[in-house]
Amino acid sequence: MVPEISVIGAGGWGTTLGNLLATKGFLVKIWSYEQETVDSINNYHENVQFLPSVKLSSDLIAFSKFEEVIPNAEILVFAVPSSHVRKIAEQISPFFKNDQEYKLVSVSKGLEYTTFKLMSEVLREVLPSNVKVAALSGPNLSSEVAHMQPTATVIASIHEEILPELVDLFHTAYFKPYAITDERGIEICGAVKNITAIAVGFCDGLNLGNNSKGSIMTLGLHEMNRIGKHFGCTRGTFFGIAGIGDLIATCSSKLSRNHFYGEEIARGKTLEQIRDEMHGMVAEGVWAAESIYQFAQENDIDLPLTTQVYKVLHEGKLMEKAIKDLLALI
Repeated sequence: MVPEISVIGAGGWGTTLGNLLATKGFLVKIWSYEQETVDSINNYHENVQFLPSVKLSSDLIAFSKFEEVIPNAEILVFAVPSSHVRKIAEQISPFFKNDQEYKLVSVSKGLEYTTFKLMSEVLREVLPSNVKVAALSGPNLSSEVAHMQPTATVIASIHEEILPELVDLFHTAYFKPYAITDERGIEICGAVKNITAIAVGFCDGLNLGNNSKGSIMTLGLHEMNRIGKHFGCTRGTFFGIAGIGDLIATCSSKLSRNHFYGEEIARGKTLEQIRDEMHGMVAEGVWAAESIYQFAQENDIDLPLTTQVYKVLHEGKLMEKAIKDLLALI
C-alpha cells in the first residue's frame, strides 16, 4: 500500500522535502499558512516566495486547512519554524484519528524558549500518543537538495521500529538518509550550528578572514558537545553528518539563511531590512541564540560563542567587541 503523506509548512525546506517525495511517485499534500503560496504551488507548480526557480511535481498539492491534510496522512513532515511548533502542533492535534498510527518527521530546529524543550519533546507533549515522532537533520541546504545535488542526512527517533520505513521513504539517488537513535543529539546539532553560522557571518561581513572563522566553527562544535553532554547524547553524533557535517555546510555556504543574517548585520543593515531581503524566510539561529543562552544560564553551562551571539543580537553589543572577547576565550 502506498502511504498517504502530508507536509506541514511550505517554506523552502518543507517544499523541498514534499517535492522530493512527490517525484518518487507519492501523492503529497502540503499545508501553507500563506494563501499565495497555496495558489503558487497549485497553479504554477512553483513556490515563488520560498523556493523560487524550482519546478515542482504536479503530485505536490497545497492546502490551507489542516482538516484537508491531517486525518488520512500516515506519514507527516513537520516543517514549521521552532517558534511556532507548539502553536501549530496544538492546532493540528484534534485532526488525528484515534484508530490510526501516524509517523511524523520533524525538521524544525531549536529549543522552545519558555520550556527549553527540544522540538521532538514539544511534539510528543502536544500530539496524541498514536503519533510516533522522528527528527531529520543534516547538511541539507534546501536549494541544493531541490536541485538534486548529492547529500546525506540523518533520521533519528526513540521509536527504532519506524526508522527503516522512513529511511526507505526519503532515499533517492541524490538524498541518502542514515538511521540513528540519538534523536536529542541531532536536534541539538541543528540548533547550535545555526548560532555558529550567524557568528561566521559576522566574520565575513567584517572581512576578518578564514582563521577567525575556523576558530569560531571549532568553538561551535565544542558547544554542541557541552549541551549534548547535559542532555545525555551520544558524543559521536556531534562528529557525524548531523553535527560537524551540517556545521561546515551551514557556516560556509552563501545559501545559508543564518550565515546571510550574520553577514548583513555586520554590514550595518537593520533587522527590518534583512527580513525584507529574506522574503519571509526565517533565520532560526536568531531565536536559538536566545533560548540556548537562557538555558545555559539556568543550568550553568559555559557557552561563550552562544553568549556573544546572543549579546549582539538581543542586547546590542558591538560585534567587533563580541568577536574580540570571544577569541580571547578560545
